Amino acid sequence: MKNIIYYISISGIIVLSFFLYSSNFYPLLGSDDAIQVLMIHDFKLPHDLYFWGQDRYGSLIPLLGQPLYRGLGLSPLTSESIAHYLLLVAGYFAFAGLLKARFSRFALAVIWFFPPIRLIDLLRLNIGEEYSLLAIGIFLIIKMYEVPFEKYRLKQHLLLLSITFLFILAAWVSDLAALSAVLIVAVQVYFGSGQKRVPTKKAFRWRWELCYGITGSLLGAAFILYGKHFAMKSPLYNNFNDLNTVVSSLRLFGDSMRELLLFKASEPFTSAYLYLVLVLAGALLLMRRHIHFPLNERKWLYFFILDFILLFCLIMLSKWAYMNGVPRRYFTSSYITFWMAFLLIFEYLSASEVKKWLQAAMMIAVVTAGLGSVYNLKYIWPKTLKPRIEYVREFESLGKIGIIGDYWNSYINSASNPDQIVATPNDRSSVRNRDMAYKVMERDTLYVIRDGWMDAFPDSLNQFGTPIYKNGDEFRMGDCYVCRYRK
Repeated sequence: MKNIIYYISISGIIVLSFFLYSSNFYPLLGSDDAIQVLMIHDFKLPHDLYFWGQDRYGSLIPLLGQPLYRGLGLSPLTSESIAHYLLLVAGYFAFAGLLKARFSRFALAVIWFFPPIRLIDLLRLNIGEEYSLLAIGIFLIIKMYEVPFEKYRLKQHLLLLSITFLFILAAWVSDLAALSAVLIVAVQVYFGSGQKRVPTKKAFRWRWELCYGITGSLLGAAFILYGKHFAMKSPLYNNFNDLNTVVSSLRLFGDSMRELLLFKASEPFTSAYLYLVLVLAGALLLMRRHIHFPLNERKWLYFFILDFILLFCLIMLSKWAYMNGVPRRYFTSSYITFWMAFLLIFEYLSASEVKKWLQAAMMIAVVTAGLGSVYNLKYIWPKTLKPRIEYVREFESLGKIGIIGDYWNSYINSASNPDQIVATPNDRSSVRNRDMAYKVMERDTLYVIRDGWMDAFPDSLNQFGTPIYKNGDEFRMGDCYVCRYRK
């Protein structure tokens, strides 16, 4: 009975998360999200190996969505939602495999599928994809050492091949994943397998693993360079800060934390959650003498700690992060690695009344964060749980049209039905795909959205070298101000 309740609870968390945060239902669905949907609809290689308009963030979800869209005939939007969540679910179960206690696995489910609103991008952007791939890789590494190599030679080679492939995919999805993959390999080499059944023959450890590692690194680098060759270059992305700018980045981060601690960030639940996390971390530190962590179980703990430190330092060193105001989404990786390290340590805390109280406090903390995200969406921004795509579908009543607007009011309006509606940012905004702009200008019927772009609709506009003229009065549709134009 307990097994049934446990698995129903985990399933319930995943399903609730899907119906709140997947693209089909997310109230804050934006043009960045819509690009993934549109890439599924119009996926072309090698042009679409990377997210439109940049040479980073590999297009894994658009690729995984192809069988659902072209094979099963699902809409691009539904294909993106399912493909994205299937990867996140696989990542969760892979990480949960590192934990022994059901309580820890349940807590991780809440942490993974209901993060605080400040880190909701775990479920929306590439960092969740990246760490899902790394988690599956770690899971397969553990499986690889469970049986002797000499007995299951083919199985070991298949696992090595799969691990190499997953790490290449992770580095494609996010450049920073390459560093995490190197850390995984480093702790594996340093600690060994930690299993008594590991063969003592060095031939396997140093010949085959080294062979796959070198070959995978070369092939992965070649694939990524090939993809970046066809992508739009971002020259500032890989630049580093000088000392003064590093200090400024740290100051921006400190200001953000101060706002949260003083309940000034319009995220009351996140502020409460942060205090609870600080209390939990402090309590665990004070009780360190009661933590009995076996030496052969420490390697993954060290990976998460080192990954947390290294990536935090890289964010502070990144000029791109500074130029974007050191945004909260960059710390999603820190959120994942912190909680994995915490849960691994917590499992080896000696059983006591104090541990029971800490379990209760931990559950209150993670549930507070999860409920806080729903509260923020409902009462702070956008003050509704209505899926954004329901507003977008209103444009379908206009027929086969092209839409021009500000970046945030462009691609999103094509996501519900890309065959019928083609959209693009205006020519002074961030045009991610010029081909889409030309397709818009080929449409016989054009509509312009002025929100975030103009205060009023002018009598004429020149877009992408084509003059267009106002043809009617403005009206409200899709929660935007819209007006028809003609060529």
